[in-house]
Amino acid sequence: MGCLDGKVAIVTGAGQGLGAAIAELFAKEGAKVVGTGRTLSKVENAFAKVDESLQKNMIPLYHDVANRETWKDVIKTTLEKFGRIDILVNNAAVMINKPFLAVTEDDLKLAYDINTIGAIIGIQEVAVEMEKVGGGSVINVASIGALASGPADGGDTAYSASKGGLTSVTRNAAIALADKKIRVNSLHPGGIMTPMLEEVFNAMPDLWESNKLASPLPPHISDPIDIAGGALYLASDLSKTVTGTKLVIDCGYMAR
Repeated sequence: MGCLDGKVAIVTGAGQGLGAAIAELFAKEGAKVVGTGRTLSKVENAFAKVDESLQKNMIPLYHDVANRETWKDVIKTTLEKFGRIDILVNNAAVMINKPFLAVTEDDLKLAYDINTIGAIIGIQEVAVEMEKVGGGSVINVASIGALASGPADGGDTAYSASKGGLTSVTRNAAIALADKKIRVNSLHPGGIMTPMLEEVFNAMPDLWESNKLASPLPPHISDPIDIAGGALYLASDLSKTVTGTKLVIDCGYMAR
């Protein structure tokens, strides 16, 4: 028995990294999963790598989270295939990687469209279906960059601002939807170990040593599955009285 047996989840940005890890873990825990992305082939490739026994309950779909009509398409297909929606993970995101004095209005609009407004649209559209089945759980993947700057957000003004906005939206939606038994929480990862980051650390050992000081809890940086475990908790009935909260998973970075 999995802790998500009988539940149906939509996971955006499921083509790689954290989104792919969340989708696979949810499927292992018994959920039927619709994973979405702007590049459908990435989601298809990610889902093709999971155990064959899970693939029948995992559907990849194209999705532009900033477009309400594609949200409607994703929800329609989810209902046709699986009959209900219990969980939404707003994981799709974009980084701009420009410092404060260089960021433009277009940069800000792009970051907010995907990282903040897209999540709002998704919650609005999915909440209707969650209410029909007696409630649900929304997990907004934010960042420690919503809580601190410098190394926490890499100095990315647009990303930090949009994830801060998503964090505020989480609290607002949690209150607005509480009477419908829809819980809304934000997940705040610190650094996540990727093959690219591992190469950087191996090439520059001094960075690894400084990261140990910044994030004191071994292994000092999380793997995607570590963050996915937090999403699983928030999605499951283990957190049935948790809403409007911020779950930080960062090897102790924010505790400094």
